[in-house]
Amino acid sequence: MAQSATQNQHAAPALLDFARQGAVYDGLMNTLRQGSFVHAYLISGGAGLGKRTLAALMAQYLVCTGTDKPCGQCAACVQAREGNHPDIILVRPGEPINPRVDRGLKSIPVDEIRQVNELAGRHTFEGGRRVVIIQSAHQMTTQAQNALLKTLEEPMPGTVFLLVTDAPELLLTTIVSRCRALKLHPWPDETILAALKARGVAEGRARETLPLCGGSIGRAISMAADEAYWQRRQEVMRDFFGLESRSEILRVSGVWKERRDAAAELLDDVEELIRALLLVRLGQREASAVSEYPEAWQRMAREGGISAFASLMDAVSQARRLRASQVTWQAVVEKLLLRLMEEKSKWSM
Repeated sequence: MAQSATQNQHAAPALLDFARQGAVYDGLMNTLRQGSFVHAYLISGGAGLGKRTLAALMAQYLVCTGTDKPCGQCAACVQAREGNHPDIILVRPGEPINPRVDRGLKSIPVDEIRQVNELAGRHTFEGGRRVVIIQSAHQMTTQAQNALLKTLEEPMPGTVFLLVTDAPELLLTTIVSRCRALKLHPWPDETILAALKARGVAEGRARETLPLCGGSIGRAISMAADEAYWQRRQEVMRDFFGLESRSEILRVSGVWKERRDAAAELLDDVEELIRALLLVRLGQREASAVSEYPEAWQRMAREGGISAFASLMDAVSQARRLRASQVTWQAVVEKLLLRLMEEKSKWSM
């Protein structure tokens, strides 16, 4: 039996949850209700926006045997929700349905797609539709994509392909052109807040997470629960944004040189903290979102020019490049600290 899609039911996800996606949701529901859906969809967008959840819910809709789809009550809906419907095939790197494929592969090889094509050509077990979900579709090898392309060019009646990806640009243009695009966008704050509160996240922590999660529900949930992240973020705020004078740079860099294993996370944190300042300057966040920053940075968030924020972002990008070119980590930290100190001094009273 083909491997089936699974679905996280922690918050009882439903297609209606995607209504905040606007035109993407409206267009999809119109085609589903009218029965005018196509044989292949490309579900894309940033990490944590709900692409896999949407694919699983679409699959449930397509195999549902009830009247008001997805009814959630029929045997097909229950099987789809529990991840054991025989006509929902799930393909993802590292968990092949083809026994000949190495389970340790990080890609989706051609043999896996050939197995999918063979399964999709059979009669369905339940006599209805068959749905093939390909997660991380961009990780298909070129051979695998070409094998899938042949199937998409000659679609099999009753079979719907759902390709899920964070990086559609890595797919062949011929694959993309044969799919209907469903691009998810960042979620509004109130939707993210509701998701966090449903998981018991305190109001204060939930609001702290908003300017940092990039509109991603998945990322917000992960960040809110990661105490190590919040501890490190406090340290970054103190050492990088709370720096009072250049004389402290050597001391601070000496502390962080011992934490070179966390270099990538540190640079991500600095970038997120700069972005939060920028969002306030652009009017996309309330001033309270940066209330924990020293006054000089709060002033920059109120009055700073956009070019100054771009310059700080460039400094973080340069730090990543220097680290990748084998410059010592302490030297990278010192250079970044100096740039932040220079900018902060412009806004100090």
